[in-house]
Amino acid sequence: MKVIHNVENYREINNGLAIALGNFDGLHLAHRKIIKKTIFKANEMGLKSAVFLLDPHPVKLLHPHKDMFLLSSLEERTELLEEMGIDFIITQEFTPELAMISPLKFVEEYLVNALKVKEIVVGFDYTFGRMGKGTTYNLLKWDEIFNYKVEIFPPVMIGNEVVSSSLIRDLIMNGEVLRASEYLGRFFTRKGKVIHGEARGRNLGFPTANLDMGEEYLLPGNGVYLTLALWKDKKMFGLTNIGRKPTFSSSDKITVEVFLLDFNEFIYNEELTVMFLHRIRDEITFKDGSRLIKQIESDLKSARKLIDSEYRFLLEKQCT
Repeated sequence: MKVIHNVENYREINNGLAIALGNFDGLHLAHRKIIKKTIFKANEMGLKSAVFLLDPHPVKLLHPHKDMFLLSSLEERTELLEEMGIDFIITQEFTPELAMISPLKFVEEYLVNALKVKEIVVGFDYTFGRMGKGTTYNLLKWDEIFNYKVEIFPPVMIGNEVVSSSLIRDLIMNGEVLRASEYLGRFFTRKGKVIHGEARGRNLGFPTANLDMGEEYLLPGNGVYLTLALWKDKKMFGLTNIGRKPTFSSSDKITVEVFLLDFNEFIYNEELTVMFLHRIRDEITFKDGSRLIKQIESDLKSARKLIDSEYRFLLEKQCT
């Protein structure tokens, strides 16, 4: 797989591209259907498969004051797309100039002239061009002009809900990580660097790994979660607390602390990947440290029961 930054750097000689268009934040189940269809069409037509991504996410540029935390970084999406077998990932810098381009000019200059696109695969709600005025209708209307074909995916439903990044964000922000995993097709995952904390957990008898996970990516709602942590070639279950540590602090700063079960190694400055499996409880303010210790002991019992009844298989399974 090749990653190409900006269309002007695309110099490949082939019969053309079958390309998937969209932001693909989180690469959820509906996104994966689009990607699989793109690869299928490429193979069927003797083309190369590609995904076209805008970076940064358009909302970040067009609505900078809007609180929209991403489900996945560009790096994470790239890794997942590579696993799926895409030939090219084309990332286009999203600039104020690009935001003003007309839908017709975008198709002509970017997709047709620069990328030699022969097949376009999109979701039903895909929009593009200035003010998002370009729609799937436009793509279909221009197919004979530009000699490409278009495949439009209908909504993907689970029960009565349409699978979408916005729905998944809402679920995760409400702490419903298990339900979110049904729409993602995998457990919600965050990566972070282990940093030094206040050593409060160690003093309480439960040393934690404090994680710096960045500020632009989504975190589950405040509370305690059963998680699976990946570090190098090791997998470890853990209790992960997300919140403001109200028992000891009045700060509004959100912290992420992971107590790794049956693990005792020095991992400062290492990267830890955390998969959120199950919400155990809400964040609670305790009157003192002793009551907090009792609650953590109770949380650990709940976690080990869940591991034994539902999640032990993850230690053997390849996690994606």
